[in-house]
Amino acid sequence: MFDAFYSDPHFGHKNIIGFCERPFKSLNEMHEAFVHNYNARITASMHVLWTGDALFKCDRYEGCAILSRLNGRKSIVRGNHDPSISKLFEVGFEMVAEELVLQIANEKCRVSHYPYAYTDAERKRKKAQGFYVDDRHAERRPPDKKDEWLIHGHTHSKRRLGERKMIHVGVDAWDYGPVLVDEVAAIIRATGVW
Repeated sequence: MFDAFYSDPHFGHKNIIGFCERPFKSLNEMHEAFVHNYNARITASMHVLWTGDALFKCDRYEGCAILSRLNGRKSIVRGNHDPSISKLFEVGFEMVAEELVLQIANEKCRVSHYPYAYTDAERKRKKAQGFYVDDRHAERRPPDKKDEWLIHGHTHSKRRLGERKMIHVGVDAWDYGPVLVDEVAAIIRATGVW
């Protein structure tokens, strides 16, 4: 079992600071803050499931250097900006998957980098409200299943709880750090049956 989730740090991606309005002046400042925030919550004995977009254009040396500074064991569900499976193993991930299904708070939870695709009604409503509707990677998004929760990254949203039983675990929603499984379980319990 995993102790925490971590998603979308985009280590090595300078432009993500501006794209996501992250409060950092440089890539180095962002990296140092992320390492600090990660290690403040994760101990050496914990196992963290990353939900994608870990390293952006980092070579093997840079990837190893960053991951070696982060506490605990690391596994990953690949995102659209992650390198090949073999490269993810090379930098220090012990397991690499495209998707996983876990049990959290007695609920079935699918873990994917991607959120569900928008329904036609959601797409129309969001556009009418002036929101950007990101439909990229539609072929990689999981099917919406009413009997399970979806734990995901990818969106860079500040919102933690989405529509249709989705929990966003990206760093942009969690004070630039990891999310403990107990925190996800608390959201599931508090939200109840949909």
